[in-house]
Amino acid sequence: LADTGVHFDPETLANLKSYTLLNISRVMVYEHYLKHLDDLMQSYSVDYRLLKGIVTAKSVYPEDYLRAFGDADILIRPENLKTVEALLEKDSFKHADDLYRVFPDEIIQKYSFAQHFLRSEPNNVAVDLHLNMSSRLHPFQFDSDDFWDSSISFQLDGHELKTFDPEHQGVYAIYHAFKHYFFKLIWFIDAFQLLDRADLDRRKFQALIKKYKLSKLLNYYASITLELFGRLPAVIGDYRIEDREAHSLINSQAILSGFLPYSPSRARLLLPMYYLKGPFVRFGFLWRQLFPPMETVRDFYVGKNSGKGVFRYAKLRCKAISDLCLNKTKEEYSS
Repeated sequence: LADTGVHFDPETLANLKSYTLLNISRVMVYEHYLKHLDDLMQSYSVDYRLLKGIVTAKSVYPEDYLRAFGDADILIRPENLKTVEALLEKDSFKHADDLYRVFPDEIIQKYSFAQHFLRSEPNNVAVDLHLNMSSRLHPFQFDSDDFWDSSISFQLDGHELKTFDPEHQGVYAIYHAFKHYFFKLIWFIDAFQLLDRADLDRRKFQALIKKYKLSKLLNYYASITLELFGRLPAVIGDYRIEDREAHSLINSQAILSGFLPYSPSRARLLLPMYYLKGPFVRFGFLWRQLFPPMETVRDFYVGKNSGKGVFRYAKLRCKAISDLCLNKTKEEYSS
């Protein structure tokens, strides 16, 4: 900070020091645990991949402590779910409370829901198990085999672990930046850092954008990134930004303020209308949200697998439909 010539008041400087020390200690804790976890996975012959979090911190940030993260995201094969669950529980982890915890393994696997695990002793560690790059209920679907086939090794304190190549990491970062409804700055920074890498193959990245029909999403990302950073990352440095809505709620001011203009349930329904490509795709997505296929209704509402979470799930869905009907969505989403 001294080299930059930027001066902070004593309280702000003290907070920055505390934040830095916290992040340094977190990196050390996760480095130690992930090496231990890798040994466990190897002993059970479980193939897995690390994504986001510490991978991003280690690979594209000048110092790993500059990228705060709260958990270790791990992709596994569905057939290894029970093995890894047992492994984590034996290692003192417990399931975190979330909506999907009430469903049995067959539903979790069918819809590719993430599983969240927490451990408080001897150190606080959180692990998210992913069976796919996105759940079946999300508007974007990735080919997991494509990601598995594009794996590379990276070093974690002398330990060789596996993640995905820079191009797949970059595509996933753009998806992830928008997955949570556009309002967290750190995910835009992640995507910028990943797409600004010198070793990223532009043609391969563009082919992946085309394959997964993410061109409209990339256009939003490029537009907002230009507002935030004053330039585009290297891999899309010459990208031509198309015109977009003058009064769009997807903008740099909203991201910098951290203000979400909608409830999460309404955002989940409506914000994909901005970036899904084509009117039929948008209509199809909205129809499935309002009137799910009978298979989904059986799984979550009336089937034997519904469990005690069915009323909560139904309540959330009703609230989303209510939000959709009670707000002036036609004017806001006419394009």
